[in-house]
Amino acid sequence: MGEHGGGVLVLVGTPIGNRGDLSPRAREAIVAADLLLCEDTRSPARLLGDAQALPRRMSCFVGNEHGRVAALLERLGAGETVVFVSEAGMPVWSDPGAELVRAAANAGFKVEVIPGPSAATTALTMSGFSAPWAQFVGFIDRSGAGRAASLQRVVEAAGPSILFEAGNRVASLLRDLARAAPDAPTREVMVGREFTKLHEEVHRGTAEGLASALAEGLRGEVTVVVAAAPDSLREASKTDLQSGAREVFELMMDSSLKPKARAKAVAKRTGLSIRDIYARMAEASQRTKTASAAELNDDADDG
Repeated sequence: MGEHGGGVLVLVGTPIGNRGDLSPRAREAIVAADLLLCEDTRSPARLLGDAQALPRRMSCFVGNEHGRVAALLERLGAGETVVFVSEAGMPVWSDPGAELVRAAANAGFKVEVIPGPSAATTALTMSGFSAPWAQFVGFIDRSGAGRAASLQRVVEAAGPSILFEAGNRVASLLRDLARAAPDAPTREVMVGREFTKLHEEVHRGTAEGLASALAEGLRGEVTVVVAAAPDSLREASKTDLQSGAREVFELMMDSSLKPKARAKAVAKRTGLSIRDIYARMAEASQRTKTASAAELNDDADDG
């Protein structure tokens, strides 16, 4: 029970493979909970063994997390301790839990975290890449502009980038990464799966080399760590960005272009939708006309 009789939400990190990694504190929290919210209601029994008596369990996964908020707040309001465990690893990291935390914290209830294993931190440590700064990317879009933008951020990052991917899609991720990285033949990458398990598997190489070596893909879920971009590449990217921004600005200011032609030119240089750009331009034009009309009316009134 929380301080002053208030309920407590506890998020528990659970093993990513080896059950021996469950901490004594995590075990104690799971057993002592008034209610267990679980990404998979079978996971606590697998972790603690069938002989261990468990509190009442309720599913809480991506598809129904929002619908569990009311029950969470009701239990917390009654002074109970609610424990959330994702299927493996730390909650919130590409797993449910964030909405529960926000709801509990906004309602004034205490939120605790019992740290545990994470595929992201395990992979970064195992990579050996210098990491005074790193970014967790997680799963990226499977196609389109969103995927291209994510990969661009990865290949230009000042520190290592950590990505999650399904094994059957890791080959296409590595191919796209190799295409996006100007230094693909030398950019270091590590790919790992089954961390802490008997058949742990780690592949080290370059973006280009691993795209070829893992062309058949892997099984299970995979974690990919991409080393930081070299200073020379980041400086070149910064120059290209400034040049591109200047070009787009000049297009927007070019009064000789008709609106549709201007939208088409900007879309070509940015990858954005022509329709969306044209619509935003039309809205801006209408706001300008409205503001100008209001100013004329003000001038007339002053006269």
